[in-house]
Order: sequence, then structure tokens, then C-alpha cells
Amino acid sequence: MSAVQPNHGRGLNPDEGNATRRVIATVLFPWMTAKFLFKPRVGPSPKDRTLDRLAFWRSVVGLGVILIATSRYQDVWANIIRKAMETGRLALVLLPLPLLVIFFVTRSGHRKQLLPGVLLLVGRAVLALAFFYLPIVLIFAAAGELSFDSLANGEAQFQHDVDINASGAEALWLLAAVALVIALIPWFLCLWYCTIYWAARTGFWMADVHPLLAPIGTTGLMLLVSGQEIIAHDTNGVPDWLWLTLNLCGAATALVLAIFEFRHLRSTGYRFRNGPEPADMDADDTSSRGRHPVFQGLRGDPSG
Repeated sequence: MSAVQPNHGRGLNPDEGNATRRVIATVLFPWMTAKFLFKPRVGPSPKDRTLDRLAFWRSVVGLGVILIATSRYQDVWANIIRKAMETGRLALVLLPLPLLVIFFVTRSGHRKQLLPGVLLLVGRAVLALAFFYLPIVLIFAAAGELSFDSLANGEAQFQHDVDINASGAEALWLLAAVALVIALIPWFLCLWYCTIYWAARTGFWMADVHPLLAPIGTTGLMLLVSGQEIIAHDTNGVPDWLWLTLNLCGAATALVLAIFEFRHLRSTGYRFRNGPEPADMDADDTSSRGRHPVFQGLRGDPSG
């Protein structure tokens, strides 16, 4: 009879290997870095994940349709980035208004639940603004005198020539630093665009404060931006019928998806007056069942 020898070596845990690969991928791929830093959390239910996927594919399909339909009339990428930046800037300016509204609407006993979400929103907003302005600050700092006027006007002139004199080990370190900067430029440029995308799509992360602000606040912001564009008739060379169709279809699909998301959140138990945590739906169901004559009869109530 042979005895089984104990295995004293520590085997590789598949979960640890997957976690390590996810961490490496998050660092290497800028869109995954932006997703990790800026994407709001998704609820645990399958319907939450389905709605999140629908929102993603709506953005991807909408972007593809715009690229194909308007590429012959305008610089599509520049127009999309410009519109996303306008949406993000408008969301930042209007952000205090929904925060004040949700503060006054929420019952006094639940207002303290809003504080963690506000801190999370502020942290993400500060990080996004730092990523957005970092390349601009570096360019103006390298170009010459950095000032608020130069940042506001977007103008800078070189004040002096840069003289670099290095040899030996210093030259090798200098070349390595230059190569690292050149390699990081595409990575950071992609992260920059992804940061703009998440700031515009989430309305500067209003859902962090209260989940119901996501379908209401961000959709209202989208309708405001689209309404301004329609009133200004800013077609950028696109034919009127195509430009109006794209705007109306984009607004309609976003509005339909927001209605489904709002109804789902309401069914989950989220209410404005009860704070950002869902209400106890089971308790409500139990109390309503207790008042219903059918359930009274099942409990042996004589009146049933």
C-alpha cells in the first residue's frame, strides 16, 4: 500500500493568475486604465449589466454611424471630441445645481449618506481635470512663459532656445528619458480621449452621489446640448436632413435607454428622498401583502 506524499509546494491559484493579468492589462492599455479610474460601478443584477452593455453598444454604434455618414462632409473625430468637451464642460458648470437639488430633496436623516458619493465625485473630477490639463500645461511650460492668459487664449511663444549638452552616461540616460516620453505619448493621448469620454458620458459622475441622477441628470444634459446645437443650426457642412436625423435619433435612443434605466432603479428600491441606498422592498411587499385580503385569508384571518 503506497502512501500519498504530501505536496508541500504552493500551487498556482488560477484566481491569482487572472488577477495579475488584469492588473497588467489595466496598466498597459490606457482605455482599461480610464475604465478602472472613471467608470461608475455597475449593479450586481443581470439587468444592471445588460443596461450597461446596451449603453456601451449604443455609444459604439452611434459613433460608427456618425463616422460613416458624415466622414465625407467634415473632420468627424475633431467634431466628436469638440462635442464631448463641450458636454463635459457644461456638466462641470451645471454640476452644483443637481447636487443642491438632491441635498434638499433628500430627507434630513439620509443626507449623510450623500457625503461618500460627493467625495468620490470630487476625487474623480479632480483626477480627470489633472489628466486633461497636464499635457496643455507641459506644452505651454516648454514653449515659454506659462500664465493663465496663455492657457485661456491658447497662445504661446518660445522665449529661449533649449541647450542640451550631455555626454557619456548622462547622454544614455537622456536618450532613455526621451525614448520613454515618446513611447508614453500615444498611451497618454488615448487616456486623454478616454477621460473626456467618461466625463461627458457620466455628466461628471453624477451617479456617484445618487444612482437616479445618472438617467435623469446625464440625459437632461444630453438633451440640453443637442437642443443648443439644433437651435444654433451648427451643421458643420453636413446636409440638414442628415444632421437633423442623426441628432434626433441619438437623442431618442438615449432617452429610451434612460427611461428603462430609471424604471429599473425605481423597481430596485432607489428613491430620491431616501438617499442613495435602495429602500427595503421586501418590507414594503410584506406590509402590502399583510393588508391584502388574499394574504389575510392565507394567514388564517377570520375576515378572509
